[in-house]
Amino acid sequence: MTTIWDVIIVGAGTVGLPAAIQASQRGAKVLVVEGSDRIGGTLHFSAGSFSAAGTSLQRSKKITDSPEQHFKESLRINHGTGNHTLMRLWQENAAEAFEWLMSIGMKYPETVPVAIAGHEPYDIARICTPSNQGVGYIDVLKPAFEAEIAKGNVTLRLQTLMQDLIVDGAKGVQGIKVKTADGKIEDIHAPNVVLVCGGYAYNESMWQKIHNRPRRVYTNPTSQGTGVQLAMKYGAQLEGADELICTFGGTQCIDDANKVWIHTKSSPSMRQPWEIIVNLKGERFMAEDNTSPDWRERALMSQDDWACWCIYDQAIVDASSPFFLWPAEKVERAFATNANYRKAATLDELATATGLPANTLKATIARYNAGQAAGSDAYGRTHMPAPIGTGPFYAIKMYALSVVSFAGITVDASLRELGTDKKPIANLYAAGEMLGMGIFGNAYLGGSSVSGALTFGRMLGAKILDWSQTNAAAAE
Repeated sequence: MTTIWDVIIVGAGTVGLPAAIQASQRGAKVLVVEGSDRIGGTLHFSAGSFSAAGTSLQRSKKITDSPEQHFKESLRINHGTGNHTLMRLWQENAAEAFEWLMSIGMKYPETVPVAIAGHEPYDIARICTPSNQGVGYIDVLKPAFEAEIAKGNVTLRLQTLMQDLIVDGAKGVQGIKVKTADGKIEDIHAPNVVLVCGGYAYNESMWQKIHNRPRRVYTNPTSQGTGVQLAMKYGAQLEGADELICTFGGTQCIDDANKVWIHTKSSPSMRQPWEIIVNLKGERFMAEDNTSPDWRERALMSQDDWACWCIYDQAIVDASSPFFLWPAEKVERAFATNANYRKAATLDELATATGLPANTLKATIARYNAGQAAGSDAYGRTHMPAPIGTGPFYAIKMYALSVVSFAGITVDASLRELGTDKKPIANLYAAGEMLGMGIFGNAYLGGSSVSGALTFGRMLGAKILDWSQTNAAAAE
């Protein structure tokens, strides 16, 4: 039996789930193809922050906000960059997506909304994060998704990998070619193909081809760029690569060398610094207590290899609050087993262990200590509670960290992929990380990635996709 589908959605994640639910509720016959063995995509890795302006939750707390104000503040944060058409499209529809999530059971803690969530703060509190982060959205989307499956309108096929698009000249995209879990190749047809299968950040070669920059990531291993590459094969264009910016202070996961994540309280918003930061030449390059995430990110990205070392001593360990987010046993294991975490009796030995020039490192620490004693730092740092001078000494290698792909496929305001002639590729849509975080500009807008993906996913299913010219049915 061959099923005639109205919509094929490639990716059962942040975009795919709401798109499938809403399209099904409009009467579509929907096939969702997912390469992994579970639904949810990057929501399993995400902090889950969702920003929206003009929500009922804001009104309940007497917060006045609007999409126009959201847009204005976004341009302040991203320095006027990004795809303004898509930014407005997201911000003008985000509150509606927020209310829909609330209607299907989404709950947030009493402490939200807030104006800051790890990135440069907004002026107005509009960011909401579930207690269990990105998984919180899976918890409400999964039952709604399964309800549509139970109705017979949605079919989910896990461990099914898209191999190619089916394209018929002027008719455009007519479906996809997949490899099933048992290794069979199959053609599946539909008049709407929605590519929402994530970005490319886990694909080293693709990252280097697009950015030619250091890649340290914490992202879904399925973020291989398959959808982006196939779309480009048929003329889709790439944008946003130049908007790349990374998060400050990632350190290597000691149980998975392929991943870098935030394992310390390196941000002053979490803990005021006692330590100093030096580049690979052993020189300081920043005021470690500068509270601007955007400033800190750019400072690190101006250094060789987008890397630095965090230096401190035993006296700081003894006197300060814990620096690591790990338990003590894991911290001890890191310094005992991983070259990114070094401990030494003397500064000379620490320099040897880290590869830093010993004389430069010692001179840098001497200058910091002199400034600390005088209460006047060369970089303008004001929080300097203690000098660095009591061994043993510690060094943690930190990196500019990427959790998303910044480049993505160019689309219009109906999320249709655009070809070389800047005209829509018939029947082909994209959203989520397929578009790249670069649509939001050369900065991190708090709550944009999850909110943008969920908002565009809901819009695709509820408003954009059209199958009126087809008559979905099962045929022998």
